[in-house]
Amino acid sequence: MRIDYHKIYSSVLGQDFEFKVYGSSGKPVMVFPTSCGRFFDYENRGMIGAMSEFIERGDIMVCAVDGRDRESWYKPVRDEWIGIRNGHYEACITREVAPFLGEQYGMREKFLATGNSFGAFHSANFFLKYPDCFDSALCLSGCYAMRQELDGFWDTSMFYHEPLYYLPGLNDEARLGRLRDGYIVISHGRGAWETFNDQAAALAGALRDKGITCWYDPWGPEWPHEWSTWLEQIRKYLRVFGEGVAFRGGMLKLTGPGRRINPR
Repeated sequence: MRIDYHKIYSSVLGQDFEFKVYGSSGKPVMVFPTSCGRFFDYENRGMIGAMSEFIERGDIMVCAVDGRDRESWYKPVRDEWIGIRNGHYEACITREVAPFLGEQYGMREKFLATGNSFGAFHSANFFLKYPDCFDSALCLSGCYAMRQELDGFWDTSMFYHEPLYYLPGLNDEARLGRLRDGYIVISHGRGAWETFNDQAAALAGALRDKGITCWYDPWGPEWPHEWSTWLEQIRKYLRVFGEGVAFRGGMLKLTGPGRRINPR
């Protein structure tokens, strides 16, 4: 498997930004780390190994990006910089990392966003907020509103970063039309440490209310909020994505040589 490490200077963040790319062809998949995680965690925890057959076969090409949660959602001081800095992070991904990948690898197809735990939060946001860059998402064991984690702190800079709050009020038909062309999976276990399942169910309901195709797929109580669960889930969903998922009365392949290709 081809593996490349990159460090670029992000003018939006004002600092270096790191990520790794795995594979050489296939559907572009962007991986977001867990809370305060790093770009190398996904590989170190075995997730790249679990995806290896799909990468080596050319079904997918994976980019695991760094996070900036310690400078936003998990920083010690709760203030308006939370939402502002998260906006900087999103701009780094969409305006700097995605174009870099296009130039370096010819990766000009829309991404599938994925991540576990807080990585699922980012994945849902990028799918919903940037349909010109992302056309699908696989969100595993995510939280989708951070107010309770911030002990009730909130300001207007955070509103458009919390899917459970901004999605119900989204009524722009042009944007909704682009989102309805996408596909999102929301999944989680019902085992130990799965404390945000009510948020996942609420987001799935909000997506359906807006006519956005969502596969809400809760797993049983034997599946905890843990890497062992996510290893099994990523294998399942990548297999199904290559075979095809139900979409608008037909079947849609999200990965592999016969997939639908949406250019960025």
